[in-house]
Amino acid sequence: MLKHILFDNDGTLVDSEIIAVRASLSLLGESGFRMSEAEYSRRFPGLLERDILDIISREYGIRIPDDYFNRLRTLHVEGFKRELRAIAGMPTIFKNLKTPKSVVSNGSAGHVDRCLRHVRLRHALDGSIFSAEQVERPKPHPDVFELALETLRLKPQETLVVEDSPTGVTAAKKAGLRVVGFLGAAHIFDGHDEKLLECGADHIAADAKELTSLFEQYGVL
Repeated sequence: MLKHILFDNDGTLVDSEIIAVRASLSLLGESGFRMSEAEYSRRFPGLLERDILDIISREYGIRIPDDYFNRLRTLHVEGFKRELRAIAGMPTIFKNLKTPKSVVSNGSAGHVDRCLRHVRLRHALDGSIFSAEQVERPKPHPDVFELALETLRLKPQETLVVEDSPTGVTAAKKAGLRVVGFLGAAHIFDGHDEKLLECGADHIAADAKELTSLFEQYGVL
């Protein structure tokens, strides 16, 4: 019996990943780096920005300006204010779930809180926000999911995870959890479902409609 749902935030509840991708490519373009949105999303799904920059610096010889992160944060704030939306259909699911739910994210707790408030879903969160900043290692390590299980006093079989990235799916599976690979965000590319299945996703939901059907089968919606 399911007692709790663990949602990722970026690319699962809110359509933020594509905003972040565009902001990063805009700044990196000033240093001569060129990559399409689709390829960037394919190469670096769910990774922390500092880890993405390490890869780009090493593989492409791009020098990252000292003020990069400050400028990126500014672009994120501006972009989110203008463009951030909940992923189509997710507000209905999030508000109507019979089972309590929490958010487990590589982003900061403050970022998750701001996102949920912006799309008017914060009041519907009846669980907690768990962030990688609370643990030693971010996803794809299982630490943040293990923290959620320990804090909520849940067994893995009592929980279902909804994740959009290979990084998140990998982390959840390492924690022994069942995972739905979600494909409803704007940054998702063809073949992403295969990547999530390769990482161990137990189910694939192309959009909120398919996720609704799956939740109904589990008896939580």
